[in-house]
Amino acid sequence: MNSGTAPRYGIGFASLLDEASRVPLSVTGIVPPSLVGTMYRIGPGRFQIGGHTVGHWLDGFALLSSVNFELHGVTCSNRFLASSWYRRALTEDAVPAGCFDSQSVHRGSHLSNDNANMNITIWRNELEALGDTPQSVLIDPTTLATIRTRPWAHLNRCCASSPHPVFDHLTGERFDLLLCNGDPAGYAITVTTPEGTTRRLCAFPSLRLGYMHSFSVTPRWVVLVEGPFTAYPRALSSSRHPYLRNYVWDAGRGSRILVVDRRTGVLKTTLSARPLFALHHINAWDDGDQVIVDLAAYADPSILDALAFDDGEVPAGDFPAPLATRLVIDLELERVLCSPLKCPPGEFCTLDGRFSMRPHTILFAAGPTRTGELINRLYRYDFTTDRLIEWSSDNCFPGAPIFVPAAADSQEGEGWLLTIVLDVLAKRSFVLILDAVTMTEQARAWFPYALPFGLHALFVPEEATT
Repeated sequence: MNSGTAPRYGIGFASLLDEASRVPLSVTGIVPPSLVGTMYRIGPGRFQIGGHTVGHWLDGFALLSSVNFELHGVTCSNRFLASSWYRRALTEDAVPAGCFDSQSVHRGSHLSNDNANMNITIWRNELEALGDTPQSVLIDPTTLATIRTRPWAHLNRCCASSPHPVFDHLTGERFDLLLCNGDPAGYAITVTTPEGTTRRLCAFPSLRLGYMHSFSVTPRWVVLVEGPFTAYPRALSSSRHPYLRNYVWDAGRGSRILVVDRRTGVLKTTLSARPLFALHHINAWDDGDQVIVDLAAYADPSILDALAFDDGEVPAGDFPAPLATRLVIDLELERVLCSPLKCPPGEFCTLDGRFSMRPHTILFAAGPTRTGELINRLYRYDFTTDRLIEWSSDNCFPGAPIFVPAAADSQEGEGWLLTIVLDVLAKRSFVLILDAVTMTEQARAWFPYALPFGLHALFVPEEATT
């Protein structure tokens, strides 16, 4: 990368090669005394190897970060995910086969890539990193050491998966979505019980497979939103092209909405909607004969091209932002109404998790102040009052927000909002703690270095790990 021509946020796309363990952070402000636990974040963290730069941000090697909030202070750790893909890259001093959107000198299957840099979850007391292939990487929650890659061996002919499983906090079940390239080619949904027993809920064929980064589950239904960004199934496990380049955008196809009965696995209906591209679903619930699905919808998949490292340079083009969009699926009339919500454009939308799978009124998101810019603000939007409250700071770029409720019985949206922010002038990152009701700063906990931009994060209260 040519640092002389890099945009001012270029440091956020730069590699961080040094790992750290339990480094004390300097704090300005006051950390809420009841905020005790660990914040985890994952994202691409290294972009060069063997003198070469990866071709896309999502091909950066996975970097784990943790921030421990304890009574005597705040500490941080960061460690690279020791996936087989990363170990192979270090051994060969080159980018291995199986990339998201980078060329490799080697030929190989997309399934060889366990560079799980897209999402991090905790379930059944196991911390795991996830990517878009049907496997997960287990992580030690204390040291961030990689334990092992766990292929989903019970699945056959699966070439890709959603990195966003859906958890039903009432039943304890976990839902996963997989893309299969044979016997037959199509979609499969699995359900895992709280005890760890997995079964295939359903599988149904499809001539083309949509880029399905996330999906929705309600108490009665599983909903897939297949935009017109699709690929032929067998191409997805081929080594001929990087994974992303197998997909083609064809707005004329429109979108398909597939609704599956979560009890029987029967495909209830397939409906049509306008063309849209969505990375992240926000929430979904049942309302009589209607299913409500909120998602962050782009006009097209150009956000993926915007994150490419063209000729080794950091992304510098337009960064489209999605609109929070509501799908009202009427199962009796067999129609879908699709309309944007009133809140500003934004990604990494999150809500008070206690309102998952039921109507919510408060939404938090990260978005740009101007069209085409990188994310540089956080906001809280109240759908009942139409009130918008924002946080921003000069030369600061926040990541995905995490909501932490003040108490189990507190009002919706009452608590704290956490995120990791990059201050490009200070060349350091900090953990930002906001009062989630007023969006006012409570504290900043400063890293001694700049963290690359990340993806998803979560907060694990202390009592959840004891």
